[in-house]
Amino acid sequence: MASSSTYTSSTRSKKIKSKSKLDFANPCDCVYPSRIWTSTTKDNPGKEFRVCPNSTDNPKIKCKFWEWVNEEDTINKKKRDEVGAQSCEVRAQSCEVRIAITDHDLNIYKKKTDEEFDKIIRKISSLKTYVIVLFMLFVVSLLRE
Repeated sequence: MASSSTYTSSTRSKKIKSKSKLDFANPCDCVYPSRIWTSTTKDNPGKEFRVCPNSTDNPKIKCKFWEWVNEEDTINKKKRDEVGAQSCEVRAQSCEVRIAITDHDLNIYKKKTDEEFDKIIRKISSLKTYVIVLFMLFVVSLLRE
């Protein structure tokens, strides 16, 4: 997440307006996510470094956390991000498979339930027929007497 902020370099007196990124994977000594800035000095142009967000947002708090973002960290972060994305994709596919299996199982249970329901309806119909026949026999027996 990028946010615009003002950073004052200790080697320069003028303020440099630029964007920084929060780095949750590499917190500062205050345990806050560090901010990644890009150097604009002649010695290190374009090189990224991490600082405590308090050092830029709150000058009264003096956290001394500062380090260069080396290329290996950047590569490792990209790899972690790629693995995380692949993991999310695998979890999504796993969920899709589980949904398909559950849908299949649900269809099987629905079919079985429908068959059982049809059996019950047929049984009720036959019982109705028996009740009607018995009632008619009862009526006939009453009329004979």
